[in-house]
Amino acid sequence: MWRKKAMDKHYHPTIASRLQTLFASEDWSALVSYLAGLSNAHFRTAGYMIGERMLVDVEPEVFWEVMRRLVEWQPKAFTVTLAKAALPRLQGGTLSLADAGFSHLASALAVPERVVDREKILLLWLPAMRRPENMERLFEMFGIMAVRRRMDFLLRVDTLAAGFVLLRTLRFEEHDGELMTQTCRQLMRRGTSTSFNLASLLRAFFGLDEVRGTFSLTLQPYELARVDTDFDVFVRIVSKV
Repeated sequence: MWRKKAMDKHYHPTIASRLQTLFASEDWSALVSYLAGLSNAHFRTAGYMIGERMLVDVEPEVFWEVMRRLVEWQPKAFTVTLAKAALPRLQGGTLSLADAGFSHLASALAVPERVVDREKILLLWLPAMRRPENMERLFEMFGIMAVRRRMDFLLRVDTLAAGFVLLRTLRFEEHDGELMTQTCRQLMRRGTSTSFNLASLLRAFFGLDEVRGTFSLTLQPYELARVDTDFDVFVRIVSKV
């Protein structure tokens, strides 16, 4: 794990040894004190080493506790670095949004002065969420409850899970025809097959006849019956070629 690569600017043997000791003792207050005493260059190296090496295979409760402590202490230095470190573990199943440690992190970020940190994490993690329930949990834990606020994020993610959550979210605004029409047009401008099929689905589901376009997706009424409640049905429809 600690074999130095040639010209690896993200490695320093003395820092590595100290970090190993601190992680072994799980003395996170001492970790913060140690980092605070480093030069700017060594601080950056330590930050990379924590994200790229120390947190790769620690227990979930350790990962989330370190992330919480460091993001609370120095958000500009650690929010993106540690959010990126979490991504492969979330995708691989060695971290979960159901972990108690993640709840503690979310609670720590649930204050007005942490809104930027929450947004940075959301923008990194949402594209990696392959299941809509995980995406919805992420919104809930970070306090993103307003329909249009969720849409701000969902329309920036071109995945099937995001499309499904967008459809479910729009159910709360289906009385607003202008919003529905604008959403369809925005999806069509994105130009991917997924987004264009999603626009076609929204047009049929919400009866948006004013949305004009050449849609290859043909839908039967029975296909729409469970499209907003069953993700597998949604995927089958939107993935049609």
